[in-house]
Amino acid sequence: MDIIDLKSREVFGNDGRGIAVLVEEPNLTIRQLGLEPGKSVPVHTTDAPVTIQVLRGEGMFSENGESVRVGRGKLLRIPRGVSMGIANDSDEPLVILAIRTDLPAEAPADMALGQQAGAYVNLIDFAPVKPGKQEAFLEWFRRSSEAFARHRGFISRSLLAPIEGGSRYAAVVEHESRETFLDMHLSDDRARLFQEAEPLVLGASTPHFYELLISYRTTK
Repeated sequence: MDIIDLKSREVFGNDGRGIAVLVEEPNLTIRQLGLEPGKSVPVHTTDAPVTIQVLRGEGMFSENGESVRVGRGKLLRIPRGVSMGIANDSDEPLVILAIRTDLPAEAPADMALGQQAGAYVNLIDFAPVKPGKQEAFLEWFRRSSEAFARHRGFISRSLLAPIEGGSRYAAVVEHESRETFLDMHLSDDRARLFQEAEPLVLGASTPHFYELLISYRTTK
């Protein structure tokens, strides 16, 4: 018997948003999400049915543009393929359980990336690396990539350097879906690792987001 103390697993992170994975099985994932007042989860498209239970506080939950206020003791059923978002517009912390029930796979696990419908791509334009910090930045990228690779839905994370020299790098991050990317983005790993990168670069980095439509890759 496995007993989970939900109160002890509450996470809000350095930016007032946090997520803890409580259960992770092939067709079942249970996450506990914490949002401080004024924080939100951006609108995204669900790629599996999700049931949400409010444990503490209340907030606005949107589904395909329609919003409803949900408080403690309520369940919200979200079907696959709809646009949803969460906003804590109250004065108290909001804590919810998100219970994801994945549908059986319809294709083999070794399918080519270009065949994965809805693959989510994040292109990051890093701020220029500070003089003398290049090796430290490369080591940070290797170490952070190892941590992010342990998150559900991770496909790849690649660092790009300018061919003609310079100190501005870019990165391409591939995830199975926007939902799995947001899980990583709201994690303690991401907050901690990007804080460690701040002393290495001059200013803020710029993210761009894409949905993979077509990808041709050799198998050699």
